[in-house]
Amino acid sequence: MRAIAKKPIGRRAVGRATGTLCPSGGTIVRWSIIIAGIIVSPAVSPCTRAFAAAASSDLEQSVSTPPRELLARVARDQGAAKARDSLVAQARIDAAKPILRRPTTLKGLRESRVPLKYAVRPPRFSALGDREWEVFCLSQGDNGTGSILKTELPRIAAAATLTAEAPLLERALAQLAELATWEPLERRGWSLSNAKPSLQGDDGAWLGTGWLVRAIADTIDLLPPEKVPQALAAALRSRLAAELALMEGDWQSGRPWYVRAQAAHSNQWILPNEALVRACLYLGPDAHREAYERGIANLLRSMDSQGPDGEFVEGLRYSGLSLESLYSIARATARAGDDRLRKHPFLRKFPTWLAHHFQPGGFLINAFDSPGSSRGNLSRDQGLLATATAVSGNPHAIWALRTRAGFGDTLDTIIVANVAAQSGAAPPLHAHYTFATRLNWRSSWDDDTATGLWIRGGHPTDFHDHMDRGHVNFIIGKRPILIEAGTLTYAVPNNATHLRSVAGHNVLQIGDAAPDRLDPSALKHAGQILTREHRAAPITVASMDGAGGIATVDVSKCYASVARWLRRVEWDSVAVTVEDDLELKEDDIAQFRWHLGVLANAPQSTAPGRIHVVDIVLTYEADQPLVARIEAMPDATLESGKITEHACVVLRTASPVKRLKIKTNVGLTAAPARR
Repeated sequence: MRAIAKKPIGRRAVGRATGTLCPSGGTIVRWSIIIAGIIVSPAVSPCTRAFAAAASSDLEQSVSTPPRELLARVARDQGAAKARDSLVAQARIDAAKPILRRPTTLKGLRESRVPLKYAVRPPRFSALGDREWEVFCLSQGDNGTGSILKTELPRIAAAATLTAEAPLLERALAQLAELATWEPLERRGWSLSNAKPSLQGDDGAWLGTGWLVRAIADTIDLLPPEKVPQALAAALRSRLAAELALMEGDWQSGRPWYVRAQAAHSNQWILPNEALVRACLYLGPDAHREAYERGIANLLRSMDSQGPDGEFVEGLRYSGLSLESLYSIARATARAGDDRLRKHPFLRKFPTWLAHHFQPGGFLINAFDSPGSSRGNLSRDQGLLATATAVSGNPHAIWALRTRAGFGDTLDTIIVANVAAQSGAAPPLHAHYTFATRLNWRSSWDDDTATGLWIRGGHPTDFHDHMDRGHVNFIIGKRPILIEAGTLTYAVPNNATHLRSVAGHNVLQIGDAAPDRLDPSALKHAGQILTREHRAAPITVASMDGAGGIATVDVSKCYASVARWLRRVEWDSVAVTVEDDLELKEDDIAQFRWHLGVLANAPQSTAPGRIHVVDIVLTYEADQPLVARIEAMPDATLESGKITEHACVVLRTASPVKRLKIKTNVGLTAAPARR
């Protein structure tokens, strides 16, 4: 393919994997296609320094390496045999599954292997008629198909090229032939809800468009050209040309909401723009220069709208959707000679922000809408971390793979697994992200013994966020002390009341409404206001080091009924102390929840100023009379893939007040033994 950039980067010959002999007599296998910009720890050997320096010098040529050449290297490398065999084995499993064909009814969708996004219709779709509900579900089904095929189909193609097995090749071609008939790749109707109960015309391309265009393009890149029948190649070009025309129409007419809102930060903006640029690359960018440049400009805007230190404004879960897309299209354009996306600093910094989500005891920072972020799901982003390593060279990404996420069975993970362990580096133990807005801290990177804490503030640009401004999370070793409720799926019946609202976090609630009464009307008074004007809750760090820290969160602007709420947090490795200074606009009940990381039926006792649950002890003192109770609350944090119930302490003023100062201390009855 011809170079695209106005000043294209020249391609140099890329050598094979080579061996570097160390003074000690060992050999380091160096994959020139992997790493660049590696920060080498001062403790590593001179041989490893040479390894990293050599790898860094190869970055410009490595990213432009065609996928089939990468496969050829994997095939030649004996050190990659185990991982290669794992990829092929998984591809054979994928190939044995039925081809994903397009169902035309909801019944057909239910019988397919594409999981329904909503097994039961949630209340926010109650105004849709049966036909409109089916239209919505079929569109979501196409989206789900794209989510599956973006990984499954290229893996089958990679295995077919590695092994030359005819059944694998035939399976890949058959799925491509099916996709060539989908007009459009994702059916419309994805935007339907009670606020828009009928589809008027076209709501534009969406996430599935991005995934399906990527699946097609990646698969073709991995297959030998002579193995793709000319008729199929022509049909795919025709399909992508039609998709490109539809997407250009989206921008001209402003059909999708994300175009009208200019929501450059959103995954719903990023994936369709990936599809637009990738289709231009597939068809020849010179013939679609205006569309190509618009897509590049839109993707650069997306990265500009994120945090300056790699923060993603939609949180961990949605960062995965968007960054997989951004890294994919950055590499695709770099291979064609356009390095503008790949060199954006956000892509270099993001893996550090992601790695900082790892907390002790197998936990993750699960703020925002973050399904799949419960305890034990450390491998959830292994594919993204591998791609981030290959594209950005961030040393914290390879460290996270080696020490937390593990290696999967994608081509990127096979390649990155060949990087010497010394080329990775642990991120700093603590960070204050002013744009996220979040503070995260650990006493060490030993997950069994370290203490971990995180605090949530709020930024006006937050999206997919919860009513969690001021939340404090605390873990000692394997023991969760203070937790947040998290998210399982949007379809959980009490997601809005018990998980997403103020009731699901260690924060303030105004009034005496029980969690099941916290509907949108009640939350206007009782909860936090999730609008740009009210989301800001800045964190000020007075001190933070390896021993602990002191920080303050100003949540004053986040409630309609609050004049001032300042929360001061002081912590070390054994306890956390929180001081709340509250002033309401009018006299009212004020209550603070403290979600404990123990089951609801755990042994518990209460006494004035002191609550004891198993070995967690919470003490409190206030300048107003308080009533304390322990209630059962749901969470998607303590166990993977399910809702559990944990014990939650509620400290409530005995009567309406206008001002309240309360000091709460939480820790264990005995500090855990240190190894």
